[in-house]
Formats: sequence, C-alpha cells, structure tokens
Amino acid sequence: MRILITGIICLAAAAVFAQGRDTALKAYFDSISAHHLYDGNIALTENGHKVYAFSDGYADYATGQRNTMQSRFNLASISKIFTATAILQLRDKKQLRLEDPVTRYLPGFPFPGITIRHLLTHTSGLPDLELYEEVVKQYPDSVITNAAILPLLRQWNKELYFTPGDQFRYCNTNFSLLALIVEKITGSSFPAYLEKHIFKPAGMKDTYVAVYGSSNFQDSLRVKQQVIPALYDSAYTDATLVKRYRYSEYNNQASIGPSNVITTADDMIKFDNAYFSGKLLKLSTVEEAITPLKLNNGKVYTEHMDTMLGEGTGQYGLGWDIFIQPGYGKGVGHGGFKFGLATFYYHHLARKQVVIAYTNGNSRFGENVTSCFYMLNHQRPMPLDFKKSAVRAYANALITGGADHAACMLHLYKADTSHYYFNTREMNFLGYDFLYQCSAKKHQQWSLETFKLNTFLDPGNFNTYDSYGEALLETGYREDAVRMYRKSLELNPNSADGLKAMKKLGLL
Repeated sequence: MRILITGIICLAAAAVFAQGRDTALKAYFDSISAHHLYDGNIALTENGHKVYAFSDGYADYATGQRNTMQSRFNLASISKIFTATAILQLRDKKQLRLEDPVTRYLPGFPFPGITIRHLLTHTSGLPDLELYEEVVKQYPDSVITNAAILPLLRQWNKELYFTPGDQFRYCNTNFSLLALIVEKITGSSFPAYLEKHIFKPAGMKDTYVAVYGSSNFQDSLRVKQQVIPALYDSAYTDATLVKRYRYSEYNNQASIGPSNVITTADDMIKFDNAYFSGKLLKLSTVEEAITPLKLNNGKVYTEHMDTMLGEGTGQYGLGWDIFIQPGYGKGVGHGGFKFGLATFYYHHLARKQVVIAYTNGNSRFGENVTSCFYMLNHQRPMPLDFKKSAVRAYANALITGGADHAACMLHLYKADTSHYYFNTREMNFLGYDFLYQCSAKKHQQWSLETFKLNTFLDPGNFNTYDSYGEALLETGYREDAVRMYRKSLELNPNSADGLKAMKKLGLL
C-alpha cells in the first residue's frame, strides 16, 4: 500500500484537467475502466458532499458478479476506528477510564501493567498473530475467534516485547481485547453494540460486523478477497483458499475489533459525517482521538512515511492514523489490508475532503488513491501505467514452450518497453513461486531456470545468487548451491540469509 509506481503519463486525464475537476476525474476513471485496471469502489467527498464515485471490476471473478456501489467490503483494519469509537463512547459515559488496567474488566488477563490506553495506541507490547501459531500447527483447520485470546495469552510463555508505553508496535490483539472490554462493560455482544450506538445513529443501514459461523458471514453483496496466487498464474481466485495465505485469511479470519466491519463506500461517508459533526462522540473527544500519542519518554511517536498520499510524517492517535503531508497539512484516517483486499479512508481536517477507497483484486491502489487526493485539490493525477509484466509473460512462455523459448521471448518483452515493464525482483518472486508453490519436478526445474537467468540479468545483486543457491540446495545440487552462496557473500559479506545458509551447511 505504501509503494507508488511511476509510469507513462495518462494523456487523456492530463489534457482535460484544465477544464475542471469533475471532467478530470471522469477522464481518469474512464481510462482506468477502459483498461480494466481496478476492481473495487472509490468515493470522494468535500464538505460532506459527494464529489465523485466510481465502481468497477468484479466482486467475484469466479461467478462474474460485478462490483457496484452497493457492494460491501471488509474494512479490515479501518474497523479499528469503530472499536476505538465504542471505547471512547463508554469513556464519555464514565463507564471506564483510559488509564484503567485491562485486568479491571478482563480478570483473566495476565499482564497487569497494560491499560486501555495502551491497547488503543498500540503501545502494549503484546504479541500479534504469532500468538496463534502453535494452536494452528496443532489444529490446522481451526479458526481463531475472540474467545480464544485470553486463554492463549495465559499460555504465552514469553515476556511482553517491551514495557507498556515505551514503544509503538502495531498489534491486532489490542483491538480484539478492546472488543471484549466493550462486551464485558455493556453486557451486549460487540456487533450489537456497534449496531445500536454507531451504525444506527450514523444512518449506516448497509453495515454490520461479520461474525464467523453466522448467516451474515455469507452475505451475497460482500465481495471476495481475490488474488492471482503466483506470478505464473493468470486467473484470480479466492484468497482464503490459497495455501500460502491460509494462516492469515482462513485461520485468522474471525477476529472482531481489529477487523470484520463490513460496509459500503456510501456508509463510510455517513460515518465520516456523523463522527466529525459530534454525533457519535463529544467534539472534544474527537479532537483527543486524533491527537498524536506520547511515549513514556515524553516524545510524540512519529515516523517518516511514504504513504499513498506521498511522503510525509506518520503518527497515531486513539485508533486513528495521523498524516502530516508537506503542503497539505494534517489528515487522519486508517488503512486496511488482507490478501486480496485493501482499504483506505482519509479525512483532511482543514479542507474537509474525504477519500474512501476499496479494492478486492486488480488495482494500482497506491497510485489510484494518491491521484484521487491530487485531483480533489485541482492537481494532475499520477501517471497511469498500462504496461504488462514481462515476468508474467515469461512465466507463461516457460510453461507453454520451455526454457529456450521463454528466454527468447523475454528478450523481446524487455525490448518492447512500450507495452512491457521488467524488474529482476519479480523474477526472484517467480523463482520462489515455482520452487515452493508447486510440487511437480518440472516446476523445480522452472525455478532453477528462472533463478539462473536472473543471475545473468542482475549480476551485481547478491540476492540473485543467494536465491539461486537456495533453489539448488532444495533440488539436491549441494556443491553448486555452496558456490552460489559464496558468490553472494563475496558481493555482500553481511548477507543474513547467506550466512545462515552457510552455517546450516557447516561451512562457517
């Protein structure tokens, strides 16, 4: 989500930009639609009113179901804003204090030094998804729900990563615990609380919390998380069914608090209007929620960020990301990510501009979101890149025509810079896709061929030899693997992977 890729200029949008913002927006999204560059929905508002809305692509490639503005997306980590709002509502009603220890509300919680504020600000030091690794190893088909968190924390045989309040470390466990606290204080389920106290007051009629095992988990208007599983594949598939994503997208699909608020773009506009007008919280509490946290040393937590809005400074409040963009000032919001799905919500405070963007498949998400923000502010969008991946085309040629044919075609793809882009990093990924995502012997040979070719394409990069060495070792060519690891270490004597491999081989 933070990487922005430059490319060729979208002449259609640039040429008409001077004619007005609405015309520029239409030209930009017409270009995206014409080239099938986006699966998902986008809504832009200013002063509480919709400026532009766009929906395109597929909610489900397998069935051919299209995205519409009624399509519902899992907000992923944007859900944390709703959890934080629930906690702050209870604080405003004096049903809790942010400095209260978590143990006051969850007696079985094993870390007495952690407060509600620590959970809200990701300064608790608690483990994240690694908390569930052992139980999933033992029970591979298990789906972790919030009910498992306290027992597993009590079994956690390691210390906190740091003293609470000393550091910022993003952690989903924090917000699962906050959802449990809401339930403990109110005697209501977390989904029912959000429905009554946030969704309904905000007028969000198409929003709910997805509860694993319930009927709403199979909502027909909810989009699929869709990925192309490997660089040698060409079709999108449901991410929850892909082996490499199973742990995060299947075993960890059920947590509420950090994720699983399901909504539309229009309902997020309603939330934004309700939140910043003081309908859900006191305005003084809203201001508090978007104030940067201070660590125990008194310093405001700050990091440099290459965000989807360009370079800037990142901070964190009470469940909110805070963005300080040079030339624009302060904005707040949150991003969300699951394999096969990404979400972004941004509210510029002074200009009262809002960007809401969801994607569940094909997109250049960072570029698209950045361009929306630029165009809202009467600037040209980022260049659109219509080029295809030479590496994907090479993979297809390798599968269909063999190594010599593929090498020949790669020369042609690399020379055709008007239609193809090439980078050796993708070649490296392709080699690993062949090596670990396939079991057939021929796939191992394709892996070796890809890594071998990459050493000639990028001979000064130690990582190409390191990767080739790994593939050689995996396929039984130990002596040649050692040669490649030594070549890698010649170029980078501090290569962690190279040193680890040589130690494992007993050569260091």
